[in-house]
Amino acid sequence: MVKKYSDLSTIIASWTRKVSFSLLIVISYINPSFAQVKNVEIIEAIPERNEGKVSLRIKAYDQNNKPVRELEKENFNLTVCPPKTKPKTGKCQTLNPIDINWKIPLPEELPPAWVIVLLDFSGSMKQLDSSGEKTKLEGAIAAIRKFNQDLADKGENTKISIVPFGKGGKNCSGNKVTKKELDNFVLAGNRKVEQSLKKLENQLNNLCAATDIYEPLRQAIQFFGNSEDTRFNPRPNSNLSQPRRSIILLSDGYHSIYGNRENEPELEAQDFEKLVFMLKSYPNITVHTLGYGLTPQQLQQKYDLEELPTIRDISVRGGKKSNNSEELTELAAEEFVDQKRLQQIAGVTKGIAEFSGNAEDISSSLTEFLEALFDEYHINYIQPINADRGSLHNVQVSLNLPDNSVDSEQQPYVFPWVSRSLPFLTRLIIFLFTLAVLLGGGVIPFLLWAKSIKREYN
Repeated sequence: MVKKYSDLSTIIASWTRKVSFSLLIVISYINPSFAQVKNVEIIEAIPERNEGKVSLRIKAYDQNNKPVRELEKENFNLTVCPPKTKPKTGKCQTLNPIDINWKIPLPEELPPAWVIVLLDFSGSMKQLDSSGEKTKLEGAIAAIRKFNQDLADKGENTKISIVPFGKGGKNCSGNKVTKKELDNFVLAGNRKVEQSLKKLENQLNNLCAATDIYEPLRQAIQFFGNSEDTRFNPRPNSNLSQPRRSIILLSDGYHSIYGNRENEPELEAQDFEKLVFMLKSYPNITVHTLGYGLTPQQLQQKYDLEELPTIRDISVRGGKKSNNSEELTELAAEEFVDQKRLQQIAGVTKGIAEFSGNAEDISSSLTEFLEALFDEYHINYIQPINADRGSLHNVQVSLNLPDNSVDSEQQPYVFPWVSRSLPFLTRLIIFLFTLAVLLGGGVIPFLLWAKSIKREYN
């Protein structure tokens, strides 16, 4: 009888595992978010000074760096380790799910957001987009207008700065990007944003600049990365969350500031390498890129080219090209958008790269950027491992998915106190006990002694 019961238990356990696995497979089809996750990142880990609690901000990304939504608490595992310890060792502690507080934060619960929109103000923005109904500038401004309103509807702690850029020439003043232009933030939805957009719209006929992508982006990165500006970089011991800093780069061209020199591709490659080094130096600043125009594939089809056009094909005006197209050198220079570079810039910063041909698509792409600004997960837990003041700890997030698991990098944090604060009732009891000891052992005996001395003197 015992053997039959044991066999039955084994069969039930076996079928339970099979059914559970099958359910996970089915869920992965029903909820494709599980299959999409390619990366999980701890944005920051914040020890709370008086509670012994650690708060995490977490993002999950798909292969295009777009945020993955609809994950549940059951998908998250946390492992806390002492310094210089790998998560799989016995010294680390994997937290029980009941000890984890997990939530998708409301917009008002997120830290402040600062958004810089770098808007290409080159001469080619006067051209009609692929719809044939609007100029690229009109389409871009209409999309930014909607983006601004959507930001205002989402939350009340987002500020936006719209900055045109373009390299001037002999008879063209251009739009140079400096700290003054960047530091022009207005609360999203404020009427000043609309005033700025109308002012930019009125400059349509004056567009004449060349497309200088890298220098404005460098200026914006340095501006956000200024360690002295506490709006963007709180002091280490302030116990404040890191603000959300995003740059949206909207361009319809390619980096073209070299005066059509024969070695333009080599010069551009050197400048791009310097830009990438800077982007990697500020990992918490996200750059989303939006190319406005025809893709290389569309240009290839339009001009009947043998290969996809590159910057090398348009670097020397009027010369014979490997693509065997004189028409390309005359026309496509104004149409060519460097899709590859825009994708690389976004990829380095875990941003989203989109490519749109008309105003409607531009607006949809900006909506993707908007969602990326707000989509994150929050987890907090009580520090499980005793910590000496100033000691270093590491935490790792793992996602349990039906077909795989994804681990974050370990995120360090300093736990600057020995233990969490005692409950209020306990502190009150200690205070009253201490007061009683002082009164009973010091103040009252002194008063009795003073009274006896006075009585003897009298």
